[in-house]
Formats: sequence, C-alpha cells, structure tokens
Amino acid sequence: MARKKRSQKHNLNPDFRSEQKEKLARRHRKSILFNEKELSLIDQYCSRYSIRNKSAFIREIVVSHILKQMDDNYPKLF
Repeated sequence: MARKKRSQKHNLNPDFRSEQKEKLARRHRKSILFNEKELSLIDQYCSRYSIRNKSAFIREIVVSHILKQMDDNYPKLF
C-alpha cells in the first residue's frame, strides 16, 4: 500500500522557524575521554544496534539520565 503524502497543517512563519533553529543551535562544546574498554563497549553497542551518530547517541543518553534523576529527586509533598 502506498504511503499518503503528509499535508502541511501548520503554516509557520519562516522567521519563527529560523528563531527556533537559532535557539536550538549547539554552540557549547564539551570534551570527554574514554579508556580503551569503554570505547570498545560503545563501539560494540553502536554496531549491534546500527547507531551511526555516536555524538547524538551519547548526548541523548546523558540528557535522559539527567532528566530521570531530576524527576526522581523532585520534591514530593506526600
């Protein structure tokens, strides 16, 4: 069965899109060093699960871990 073309529901202002892209641009660099075993483990995982973009993968893992920990440590009233 052929896929239907998606209709564009939202007509966003091009200036709005460029503002959003500008806000999400990655400008801050952080460096990280791995030893041989850690790098080998990451390489094996990426090859097993067909991950091509390792920087996006590591960024996603770090941010998801931070968000999970912030959610776990959220103050609870009861």
